[in-house]
Amino acid sequence: MVVYTWDFSVIFTYKEAILNGTLITLELTFFSILLGSVIGMMICLMKLSKNPLLKYPAIAFIEVFQDLPLLILLIWLFYALPPIFGINISAFSTALVGLSLNLGAFSAEIFRAGIISVPKGQTESSVALGLTKYQTMKDIILPQAKKMIIPPLTGRYIETIKLTSLASIIAVDELLHSGQNLISVSYRPLEVYTIIAFLYLVIIIPLTSVLKKLEKSR
Repeated sequence: MVVYTWDFSVIFTYKEAILNGTLITLELTFFSILLGSVIGMMICLMKLSKNPLLKYPAIAFIEVFQDLPLLILLIWLFYALPPIFGINISAFSTALVGLSLNLGAFSAEIFRAGIISVPKGQTESSVALGLTKYQTMKDIILPQAKKMIIPPLTGRYIETIKLTSLASIIAVDELLHSGQNLISVSYRPLEVYTIIAFLYLVIIIPLTSVLKKLEKSR
């Protein structure tokens, strides 16, 4: 029986590459969550609208980007979009767009479920008091809806962090791609994948903790 000899010195030798990949993963995560949440809220409000010109495009958006595998979406955006429309965007921007559209579709339904969970009487009372639709949504509906929104949204945010690894398929130099490059020169896959797993936990656990505190403070 051959006993594997662990050697983590390769991690320290190429620590700059690992650090750079981690920073890119953090950057991609932050902007994807930010943009995806904004898209999600916009699509949610469109779907809740009684205007068919807003409602049905929102329904179509949600169906398409919830059902389409993110990996296929990233490949299509990166390889098919440029020759078809003559649009050239970087691999990082492509990954950001794909992740944001994916999160936007799922978060739209999460926001909508939270909003419609608030009794209609709250909206009617706000109208009777002379509040605008914006004031009603900001001051009355969303504060009550967040107890329904935060738990599933936490799950989607964590999922988005893990999905950033798919950006490696279009050569975004995020954490997984940096690790794969390191494996090709060091031939130490177990050590590299171990440190990658550890770094994902370092990213995810603090975010989970913060979101759980927000959930408890509702």
